[in-house]
Amino acid sequence: MDLIVTHNNADFDAFSSLVAARKLYPHSKLLLPGSQERAVREFLSLVKDKINIEKERTCDFRGIKRLVIVDTRHKSRIGMAGELLGDPSLEVHIYDHHPRSPHDIKADKDVFQEVGATVSILIDILRKQKSLKISPLEATIMLLGIYEETGSLTYRTTTSLDVDTVSFLLSKGANLQAVSSYLNRKLTEEELTFLTALIASTKIITVNGVNISIARGTIKHFIGELGTIVRKLQDVENFPVLFVLFEIGKKVRIIARSRLKEVDVNRTLAHFGGGGHRSAASAKIDGTDIATVEKKLTDILRTSIKAKIFAQDIMSYPVKVIPSGKNIQEAKNMLEKLRLKGAPVTEGARIAGIITNGDIQKAVKFNYAHASVKGYMSRNVVTISPDAPLHTIQKIMFENNIGRLPVLKNRKLVGIVTRTDVLKSVHKDIFFKRKPSYVKRRAQLNISTKMKRLLPRQILDILRTIGQCANHNGLRAFVVGGFVRDVLLNVRNYDIDIVVEGDAISFGRKLADILKGSLVAYRKFGTSTVIMEWPKGLRKPQNGGKLPSKKGSLPHAHKFKIDFATARKESYEKPAALPTVFFSSLKDDLQRRDFTINAMAASLNRNSFGQLIDFFGGEKDLENGVIRVLHDGSFIDDPTRIFRAVRFEQRFNFCIDRYTERLIKNAIHKGMFSKTQHHRIRDELILILQEEYPAKAIVRMKNLHELRFVHSKIRVGKHTVIAFSRIKDSLKWYTGTITKRRHIDLWLIYFMALLENLNTEEARYICDKFALRSCDRTRLLSCKKNAKNAALRISKKAIKPSSIYSILEPMSFEEILFLRSKLKNKMALSRIGDFFSKYNRVRIKMGGEDIKKLGITPGPMYAKILNAVLRMKIDEKVTTKKDELEFAKKLVKRYYYTTREAA
Repeated sequence: MDLIVTHNNADFDAFSSLVAARKLYPHSKLLLPGSQERAVREFLSLVKDKINIEKERTCDFRGIKRLVIVDTRHKSRIGMAGELLGDPSLEVHIYDHHPRSPHDIKADKDVFQEVGATVSILIDILRKQKSLKISPLEATIMLLGIYEETGSLTYRTTTSLDVDTVSFLLSKGANLQAVSSYLNRKLTEEELTFLTALIASTKIITVNGVNISIARGTIKHFIGELGTIVRKLQDVENFPVLFVLFEIGKKVRIIARSRLKEVDVNRTLAHFGGGGHRSAASAKIDGTDIATVEKKLTDILRTSIKAKIFAQDIMSYPVKVIPSGKNIQEAKNMLEKLRLKGAPVTEGARIAGIITNGDIQKAVKFNYAHASVKGYMSRNVVTISPDAPLHTIQKIMFENNIGRLPVLKNRKLVGIVTRTDVLKSVHKDIFFKRKPSYVKRRAQLNISTKMKRLLPRQILDILRTIGQCANHNGLRAFVVGGFVRDVLLNVRNYDIDIVVEGDAISFGRKLADILKGSLVAYRKFGTSTVIMEWPKGLRKPQNGGKLPSKKGSLPHAHKFKIDFATARKESYEKPAALPTVFFSSLKDDLQRRDFTINAMAASLNRNSFGQLIDFFGGEKDLENGVIRVLHDGSFIDDPTRIFRAVRFEQRFNFCIDRYTERLIKNAIHKGMFSKTQHHRIRDELILILQEEYPAKAIVRMKNLHELRFVHSKIRVGKHTVIAFSRIKDSLKWYTGTITKRRHIDLWLIYFMALLENLNTEEARYICDKFALRSCDRTRLLSCKKNAKNAALRISKKAIKPSSIYSILEPMSFEEILFLRSKLKNKMALSRIGDFFSKYNRVRIKMGGEDIKKLGITPGPMYAKILNAVLRMKIDEKVTTKKDELEFAKKLVKRYYYTTREAA
């Protein structure tokens, strides 16, 4: 049985998504957890005989095999249905238009699309089914969801898919009059009184040219739907950005709406534990007062809303000027030829004035075409600097009623900004889509505030030191790749990769001196690594995702490393070969990387610290949850990127975009893995198995037919997901129960499960093919050979502690934990626990010298005696050293007696 659920306090998008999802999952129950918005409740009261909706208190949750979640991905918002998520066998599907976050429910299928309403996503999927039937009632319900969520197609989050879906629903009989009656209901007298009070309380603050409206209200009893009141407030006052703070007892609730791209209310309210999407979000804060919340909100807005466009980003240059010695006719001819409406008039290097077409037409009208431009130009020239923000430029133009502003730097004319430049910047999507460029992209986002909030002081100090060193040596330095990606995702990452537009080896040597570290240089690639002591007070991450070396340990495993590279590009002589490296620019260096989300950089130089450089739309892909390749030949050049695509997709709960997935399938079809060095495939597979939830990635690899390149007989299915879950539970038990424990190679246990249906020879073939370390090979083959027999022996009813020890002691801890994950016998599980906590810690006090005193010549007999004594001590038949020696003497006598009898 399937269960379809949405969020509590459901709106029409949530309700209509339930109805649409039922078309995809026909044998399912619909559940609305908690209460619903008033308009939804009113609508349901009329249609409950037509659409069967379950209630939490009467819903039977038994036998649910698949949970479908729509319009949310947060466990806290789906009520009692969230308790089902504890079942590892439960299949979870999510359909949502809200941005992903690290705390989302992990799903087997997660469909995300940046559209105005979730129901639009579901209808788009349904429309591809030829047999789809939608009644006029269902079409009206779905249209209610789209119109409510998109503000009747006026919100900036509205997409062409939402508009197309509206047209489709109208063709299916959706009733616009019914939609209007529920979305545009009149406020009650009490709601209207409260709305009037909110209007009176509203104040406007301006942050970098953006007007932010903040209203406050106190609620002592229920007065109506707050979301409806906020929507009316924004419509009545036409606020571009609105935050409404409601004080409800000792709680404060915030509802926010934004019509501007510059203000993402979802990110803003994430600071309060809230969420939503860019244009609409909400949050609840307990145990505080409204004044404190408003102060924090104001501080967040002042630090998060940055001036993103400056004069230098939109100005035209070089500037076309008219020398002051020209007459009106000559100036007219110049402007017509250059297709300009005005230009600065210069005397030498100095700006003397501005002349426009209007000035010239006036002179020509009165027959003064021969007159000097000096007589008709405007001498009151208003100028700006290159770093003047866009909102300041708009204000100057409006207040002075002028259409062009010369840009001066050190009194030198470096550009000019016109009304058209400003118009195209404010409404650039109407005119054209700009191609990414270094200067323009750099001005759009500075992540230094985010870095300061997220990263420890020690890491920030190191980054600033690198920037200062770059400044001192006249270089530009950037932190690149996964570090930047993770900062944007609010994830800590201490793996620092630096790209230098200059000599990275020389630069690395200078940093090594400053940071008191050592340098390892790789001259062939123009790279170097600074190795230093771990910064004091900074906690080391576990393993850090590093691969073990062939010798079994990481070089400098307990040191802090910073990698430096000269900006470079790569070329591949043949598919799947290692690249040839050429020194180049930052853009070329980023373009050689795998995916857009890993191809971003942030400047470390003093004057531009934290400025994001994003040539390929990585920030947008992060926001949309998309894994997108940089160029068509990427997987042909390096097929191991196919594994990385799956790893990042599942780690972040993203989606590989359709075109990238097509390129992956094409590379797999061409057999590119067969041309790849096997140890590189091994390393990528280990990284996947080191992820927090590797089962999802393994299933995805199976669906993409990637696993056949490991071995054709590997079988992956629901049993794999369950096995991986039980392994994780075993590790959790081990780390939470066993006090004196060893490091566990968890990836190896997952690998044991992955190869479970292979025989010993097939497992040995994989060990040879991928050149596994000898210790990994030994543990893997030992598990394959002994695990099944050990499971049978340890599950017997009557067995002594020493026998348990004899079964488990030859096995590695990884093998034992794998064995534990397979066992369901409580007695056997208890025995494994006893082995770790008791038997494995037993030590005897006598040694070889004691046996020698008994007259035994050193040899194999020593080990037999000591082992027999240990078994007796585990069985608690000897306790003291005296007991041990007495038992040893008996063994010696028995040995001599047996020897004489044999003679």
